Amino acid sequence: MSADAPRSSPRERWRDSLASELGYLGMLCFTVALYVAIALLSLAPDGTLGKLSPLQDAAQRNRYLSELLNLTGVNRATHLQLAVVGIILLSLLMAAYAWAVLVFRRRSDKGLFSILALATAVCVLLTFIPPLVSKDVFSNIFYAKIAAHYHDNPYVITPQRFSADQLMVYTSLNWKNTAIVYGPLHTLFSALLSRAVGTGITANLFAFKGAMALFHLANVVILWIILGRLAPRRQRFGTMLYAWNPIALAIGVGGGHNDVMMMTLVLLGVMFLVRGRHWAGYVFLCLSVLVKYITLLLVIAFLIHLLARRRGWAEKARGLALHLAVFLLLCALFFLPYWVGFRTFSSTLRNLQLNNFSSTGGLLSFAFYSLFHFVFRVPAGAAGTVASVLSKLVLLPLFLATLWYAPRRVRVREDFPECFFLVILAYLVTTSYYMPWYFIWLLPFIAMRPWDRLARWSLCVGTATIPLGTDIRPY
Repeated sequence: MSADAPRSSPRERWRDSLASELGYLGMLCFTVALYVAIALLSLAPDGTLGKLSPLQDAAQRNRYLSELLNLTGVNRATHLQLAVVGIILLSLLMAAYAWAVLVFRRRSDKGLFSILALATAVCVLLTFIPPLVSKDVFSNIFYAKIAAHYHDNPYVITPQRFSADQLMVYTSLNWKNTAIVYGPLHTLFSALLSRAVGTGITANLFAFKGAMALFHLANVVILWIILGRLAPRRQRFGTMLYAWNPIALAIGVGGGHNDVMMMTLVLLGVMFLVRGRHWAGYVFLCLSVLVKYITLLLVIAFLIHLLARRRGWAEKARGLALHLAVFLLLCALFFLPYWVGFRTFSSTLRNLQLNNFSSTGGLLSFAFYSLFHFVFRVPAGAAGTVASVLSKLVLLPLFLATLWYAPRRVRVREDFPECFFLVILAYLVTTSYYMPWYFIWLLPFIAMRPWDRLARWSLCVGTATIPLGTDIRPY
């Protein structure tokens, strides 16, 4: 090296070493080791990180697994110890993901095979362990069983009706007396899965989580295809951002959440839209609504863009009527087996009233409530009502403004991912109820964006919400 050659800083040399081939292999080993440790911890018999299921009993009956659990101290650990270790492992998982981001930012020699290899290995592992940090998958299995085996309507019949069913032991208290709040495409798919594997709890658990694993891997491939058209230079990096994200893997696949399935249809819609296949893209967006209703926001954004591009009120009215007719036809076809009038949406409408401290709206509502109740001595009930209304009045204009203006800024079809990113981001920032797996709605759109400050902050903050909805109560 010549005397005039610039010397890299210690920080740059450290980053270079982390992104080297040895560093890349170290990152892979570190990530896999963390997921193996999480899998082992999920088998703890009290259901702390891995929610209580028949798999814990099966692990205790297995000679080798039970000895391993004894050797590692998992069987002897208290709930507090398991909770602390679980949070540490999830935090380290975010550190491993940050390491992967660094590697893929500095290297361009790792392609789809490398990305899929790790994602597939982790998905297989997560499929065959108890559901992580959430029991929602058991309620989905129960709703499917109501439709497929009890031949009843899960939109009006709740799991409580079948209190003698063994699934009641594992189903979350919040859902035992609540009808299904998801769309009919999800219900039909779940019923088909349940009918295919029978009534066994373990078989259904593997089937439901395995299905979400396959949807996740499908999303990786679809995202690779989209980025190959939108931004070939960001194809590897963007695909990895989604494929290895801890929320998408540990929470989405590990928890068996149907948000992963919903996003498969959204990504198919985006793939066709950026290719100029208007109707195919629109139909897939509509189908995603029939899995989970939140993507109705994307359909509305698409229609606002459509109307903004049409000239004359007659042309706007014809376009809107035709697209609404297609949407309503799809709704009618899939809701037909379950339709009981507006009672079909009773549970969904009640669910819209939920608040929690993980959300901006929930925190703002609590702040207003504290002000009115503790400072101005307004009765608790009235203070809660006023606080909820005020928080919505403050935040709703921001969301509505984004929903109105973002679609109108779409000039070419390649702008749709950015439009959808802004709409979903505005919703997540202003909602009054947030769970970590909701970040899966935004994650693929972050992967499609340029790596600017907004993308970095969205990814960091969104991924860091893992602890907010992590249920580490023992059951």
